[in-house]
Amino acid sequence: VLAGIAIFMVIVIFLIKYLMENAPFAYVNARVRSMESRLLDEHKINELIEAAGMSEFIGFLEDTDYGPYLSEASNDSLGIEKALNTHLAHVYQTLANISPDKARKILKLFEKKFDVQNIKTLLRAKYVGLDAEETFKLIIPLGTIPENKLRELCETKSIEEVLNGLEGTEYSKILSNELAMYEQTGKLISFELALDKYILEGLWKSVGIEGISEDIFKEFVGAMIDIENLKVILRAKSDNLSSEDILNYILNVGYEIAPWKLKELAEAESIEGVISALEGTKYGSIISENLEEYEKTGSVYVFEKALDKHLAEVGRKLSLRQPFGVGPIIGLITSKEQEIKNLKIIIKGKIEGLSSNQIRELLKA
Repeated sequence: VLAGIAIFMVIVIFLIKYLMENAPFAYVNARVRSMESRLLDEHKINELIEAAGMSEFIGFLEDTDYGPYLSEASNDSLGIEKALNTHLAHVYQTLANISPDKARKILKLFEKKFDVQNIKTLLRAKYVGLDAEETFKLIIPLGTIPENKLRELCETKSIEEVLNGLEGTEYSKILSNELAMYEQTGKLISFELALDKYILEGLWKSVGIEGISEDIFKEFVGAMIDIENLKVILRAKSDNLSSEDILNYILNVGYEIAPWKLKELAEAESIEGVISALEGTKYGSIISENLEEYEKTGSVYVFEKALDKHLAEVGRKLSLRQPFGVGPIIGLITSKEQEIKNLKIIIKGKIEGLSSNQIRELLKA
């Protein structure tokens, strides 16, 4: 009898603890389920693939969550992509605003991705000589950098002026540290990789110190870090960066890829060497399955796309594992990110004059 009571008490304590951890997510997850129900279904994707042009493409999206954003966008690909990115930024913003405190802290860090995206856009725009008006058309006025500051940065004439304009922000030191590398190489990649690393460091630190309900976030962010590290390594090998430079731009924590393995990957002589060093890991098969396509195109984008799809699958699995806590938030984030990537593939295919079947093949790849 005593043993039965003890077991009963353990179950009761477990249920109380479970309810206390997940109760704050009840309202959030009701909103998330509503947002999930509005994700594009297969029929809508097929309509978009078959669209005769950009006007029809936009028309097919009028009755979706993208409609209000596209109604204010220009009809060209850049305008449409900005509208999609702005919608995504608003999704992150909404999730952060309605989530419990601990999850909110992590989601606010995800919002900083749009700061980084805007800074990259500013640097690229000044690199190719775009004027203030052309530059602002590409900016997403969300994130932690105020819109008036973004407009001011659009007025700058050079990379150095952008960096000076960012003084006083958390990004200033990171970019200043990479200025010498930019002056030496004439390439923006050092700025971009340093910014990406900074965001991942913040996320990793946050999930490492938050409570139990965020453990699932740690697994998600850990997978994201592994994937971003692999992207940096593959891109760097394609651009012939040294192993020393690569190790400077990857996050040396790893999750399923240990730090010693990251060092081995960075020191590989080629992309083929990276694939060989990944044997025995879950990422080895993902990369090797796309080697033939890489050899045809010479673009590491084929690897990046496969890794992004894997991260989306990780998000879906985590959402099912904790359906009443933070899981659905992660599931929505990954589903929405993947949906927008697919829309961009369709847009690119339309611009390049690809047939509907060719676009479908790109989406499957």
